[in-house]
Amino acid sequence: MKKIFITAVSVIVAFTIAAILILNNSGESKTLYLLNWGEYIDEELFDAFEEETGVQVVQECVTSSETMYQKISAGTTAYDVAIPGDYMITKLYEDNLLYKIDTQNYEYMKDYDTIFDDNLTYLRNKNMSETLEYCMPYFWGAYAMIYSTRYEGNKNVVETNGFKALFDKSLYTDHSAKTGMYNTARWAVSAYYMSQGMDPNDETFVTNKEAKNALIKGIKSASFDMWGDDALKRKTASGDIDICFTQLGDFFDAVYLGLEEGMGGAEGEESLANLPYNVYVPSNTAAFFDGMCIPKTSKNQEYANEFINFMLNPDNAFQNACFVGYSPALKSVQNMYSEYADEEYYGAVTLGDITSTYEFYLNPLKSVTDLSKVTMLEPKNSDYLTACEAVINQSKATVSENKALGTTLCILALSSIILGTAAYVTVVLYKKYKKDNEVAAK
Repeated sequence: MKKIFITAVSVIVAFTIAAILILNNSGESKTLYLLNWGEYIDEELFDAFEEETGVQVVQECVTSSETMYQKISAGTTAYDVAIPGDYMITKLYEDNLLYKIDTQNYEYMKDYDTIFDDNLTYLRNKNMSETLEYCMPYFWGAYAMIYSTRYEGNKNVVETNGFKALFDKSLYTDHSAKTGMYNTARWAVSAYYMSQGMDPNDETFVTNKEAKNALIKGIKSASFDMWGDDALKRKTASGDIDICFTQLGDFFDAVYLGLEEGMGGAEGEESLANLPYNVYVPSNTAAFFDGMCIPKTSKNQEYANEFINFMLNPDNAFQNACFVGYSPALKSVQNMYSEYADEEYYGAVTLGDITSTYEFYLNPLKSVTDLSKVTMLEPKNSDYLTACEAVINQSKATVSENKALGTTLCILALSSIILGTAAYVTVVLYKKYKKDNEVAAK
């Protein structure tokens, strides 16, 4: 039902955009078309932008950067601004599908090379310097682990061993830990390589059988109790899972949801200390960001530049950050969290509580001691992504086969016990019957 609803909404959005395009062509309205993720912008800012510029924002939401690429490369809709992930920004740039952003004539973009978080700026210069004027960072973060605090040992294992805590259950000595991994093949492969201190972008396994078998063995040995999606954070929050792989933003989603569902305490008495889960970003993590860019589908580059400039206005960016809840990329917005520390986050929890309890919020790379060892996931071709899927499927199949074998052996053992017991009872009854007959004969 949900899938049908989403499809229907997509059709409605498509017709709406087509209708507005006709109106635009007749000169009756000014419209900007935004391609975005769901619930990833404070839509009150659309009204503020329209009031300031006279330009209406029409938004279409998708669930992946890959879908954004497909829509942009198809060229059938005149998207003016899109907000894909970093690796997809690189691919769009390499495929000549982006316009350069006008960083010279707009107030909040003139210092584009210094206004963003210093660690993020370093990584952008190191990994994708050619795109600096083709995208403006929106939110950023790092790959991390959400862990349950119901067992005290979890915190120590995670902070001592980093991503190895996901792949080696023998590290947990005070209980039998349950682990979870996102059902995204590339993430699982990258997480394993990071757990081994390797480059998460390594492609050796694609063509090298020995490397592929080692990768399958490593992921299989983790024996993940759950492969899932966003449900993983809920399972960790409820205590069904001890630790799972995640993006930092997903943890802050879990924090808000936990408070909303009463896990933080009674209404008006909420406390982050009551939430039974936390987050950790290992020192050898990979960072990521989503960025605003102007696809070559745009028919209104002026509107697009105005919108990006509007979203980089510190006041607007702060409002947006408070709504979305992810780590802000602008240094000016990070500073505003101190200025507005007493403002409500949820109930009795303030913005100051969030930033002091979770230091990774304003500094996703807080645990990193050597920034040169932090990388970003690179764009990959279909051969690599297919190889990732094959590795994960084989890892799961082997685990499933082992579980099935174990179940079969248990059934056989139980059957043997039942047959043995039946045979024993039969012998006893026969002996009793024989004895009774002998007594009767006498």
